[in-house]
Amino acid sequence: MKTLTSAVTLITFAVLLLSGVFAQSVNNPSAQKLNEFADTHADNEMAYLDLLAAALGKDPNARGYVIGYAEQRIPPGSFLMRVYGYRNYLINTRGIEPNRVDVVAGGIKDEISTELWLVPNGASAPSPASEPKVDPKSALIFDVAYPDCPPEFTVYLYELEDSLKFYVEALIENPNTQGWIVVYPGQRSGLSKAAKVARDAKNRLVKAYNVGADRLIARARDERRECTEVELWIVPTGTIPLIDRKSSKYFR
Repeated sequence: MKTLTSAVTLITFAVLLLSGVFAQSVNNPSAQKLNEFADTHADNEMAYLDLLAAALGKDPNARGYVIGYAEQRIPPGSFLMRVYGYRNYLINTRGIEPNRVDVVAGGIKDEISTELWLVPNGASAPSPASEPKVDPKSALIFDVAYPDCPPEFTVYLYELEDSLKFYVEALIENPNTQGWIVVYPGQRSGLSKAAKVARDAKNRLVKAYNVGADRLIARARDERRECTEVELWIVPTGTIPLIDRKSSKYFR
C-alpha cells in the first residue's frame, strides 16, 4: 500500500512539474531565429524574407527582426541600404505592417550575414553580437549611389534620397566631421549635370535635414563613369579636399 501511495505521489509530482514547465514556456516566450544567410542573389533573399513573412502571418501578435552584419569592404551606407531594403520588401511587397518589422544594424564580421528573427508577444527582442560604429579618423566613403542607373532586380534600397537619409544620421552622430558630395558624370551626361546633382544633394541636406551648409562640400569631377555616380564621404573637420582644376568651378 505504501508503495502504491509513493508511486501515486511521484506521478502527481511529475504531472505538476511538467505543468509548471509548460506554463513557464507559455508565459515566458522567447525569440526564435528562423534562418541566417550570407551574401546571395536577390531571389534567394526574397525566399528567406518570404519565410519570415509567412511566420508573421501565422502569429499576428509577433514581430519580425532583421539583424544584419557588414564586412569591412562594404561602405556603411550601402550596408544600411541593404538591410532596410529587406524591411521595405516585407512591408511593401509582402504586406507586413510597418510597426511589426524592425531592423537592427550589427557590426563588422568576416563576411556579410543577415539573421531573421520571429519574436512572439512578450518575448525579449534579439540583440546583435556587435554594434556598428562610424567614427572616421580619415576620409571615409559612406555610400555610393547611381541615380541614372537603377538596378533591374534587387530588394535593396537604391534611391539617392534614401542614401541621403542615412548619410544625415551619420553626420549627426559624428559632429566633428564634414560631408563631401562628389559626383562623376555618366557616359550620356555632361559635367554640368553632375554639378547640378551635387548642388541639389547639398541643398537637400541643408533645407530638408538642417545640416549646416558649412559642413558640406559638393563638387563634380570631370571623370566619366558608366553611369552618373554619387559618392558620399564623411571626413574629419578641417580635411582639405583635393580640387581637380578642370572642375574647380563646380566646387560649391
